Amino acid sequence: MQKTLLGLIFGAALLGAIAFMAQSRAAENPPKEHSISTTYEALAVPSGKYVMDKAHGYVTFSYSHKGLSNPVLRFNDVDATLVLDAENPENSQINVTIVTANIDSGVAKFDAHLNSADFFDTAENPKITFISTGFTRGTASSGKMVGDLTMMGVNKTISFDVTLVGTADGKQPTIGVEGKGELLRSEFNLGKFVPYVGDKVSISISAEFNKVD
Repeated sequence: MQKTLLGLIFGAALLGAIAFMAQSRAAENPPKEHSISTTYEALAVPSGKYVMDKAHGYVTFSYSHKGLSNPVLRFNDVDATLVLDAENPENSQINVTIVTANIDSGVAKFDAHLNSADFFDTAENPKITFISTGFTRGTASSGKMVGDLTMMGVNKTISFDVTLVGTADGKQPTIGVEGKGELLRSEFNLGKFVPYVGDKVSISISAEFNKVD
């Protein structure tokens, strides 16, 4: 459940950044070395392959526990790749892979339960994947992304809201994005204890992606 959201958000964030960057390339007035841009008109990020910076990538998810609290968990092993076509962002591609066994609740005993057959059954389902299929820009720095999420043997198309935080030029172009979304864990064979433990999972992501070629 939580992984699913994560993957989506990553993808969402990436694809959103794609469209934003693509339409805002300032070829006539390139930004200064290491300058930071958070405005749509000033963006100038080149096409190419970008990967998530694991030192600056945060994926968290939350749900209701019996209506008494809203636990916040995260995945510690997420890989995300963006192949950006800055001229035609709709042709860009985002791929996300999450290693399910690295779910982190902050409590070792709970982590072991999440890895068991009651939930993610990570021995049989070691990974969650997300592949983007489209992006629609809503404002100068936000939009909606859709893609195919595969988790626990289930494949579904899901959408997420994404926001471009900013871009940085220089020797290594960088894109900063955030994403938020929701989905029902029961739709991915993760419905244990519903409705006592909430079915709806909220996901948040904040991450930086660096150009590698």
